Amino acid sequence: MINGYDVEVKLLAITPEAEKLIEKAGRLCWDTQDKIGTVPDRIRKWMEVGHESMIEHACATFYIRASRVLTHELVRHRMASYSQRSQRYVKENEPRYIEPPEIKQRSESAQEQFEQAMRVCWEVYRDLLATGVKPEIARYVLPNACETQIICTWNFREIRHIIKLRTSKRALPEIRVVAGEISRVAKEVAPQVFQDL
Repeated sequence: MINGYDVEVKLLAITPEAEKLIEKAGRLCWDTQDKIGTVPDRIRKWMEVGHESMIEHACATFYIRASRVLTHELVRHRMASYSQRSQRYVKENEPRYIEPPEIKQRSESAQEQFEQAMRVCWEVYRDLLATGVKPEIARYVLPNACETQIICTWNFREIRHIIKLRTSKRALPEIRVVAGEISRVAKEVAPQVFQDL
């Protein structure tokens, strides 16, 4: 649970020695390979003047468990690779969904309406499956609130873009929570690249 959302974000993989690789790429651009490791905040200084191409050489892969509402927005970031749990080939055996805390906070009545809508969707889904409708067709009745899992690989420049865009107050609250967690993890593993965000 992160800020009221039952979501999960895990770093699965990262380019080994990412910041060393980034500095090596940057030093090549400036033909200063003999100075690798001599300026502790070299990457940060390059980025401050807009030289960010070298951070594209490092990548990170995250596992995210969230709603399909979130993943529909997340996959708009096209400089990436995605693998998402299929509703076409995988039956939804139990009702798993993300309930936005904003609904609970609104009123007890709003929460009851939301939960009733979830129950109805899953009942209809199960009924359709029981009559022989394939999961790929029955899924049409499932809500965007369905929980899903996705694995995302982005280069560091795209991660910076996601953090900047998706932590904005104008962003969907659920994606703000997920992007905030990505930001927290990114700052730990590559502080020179992400600390300013």
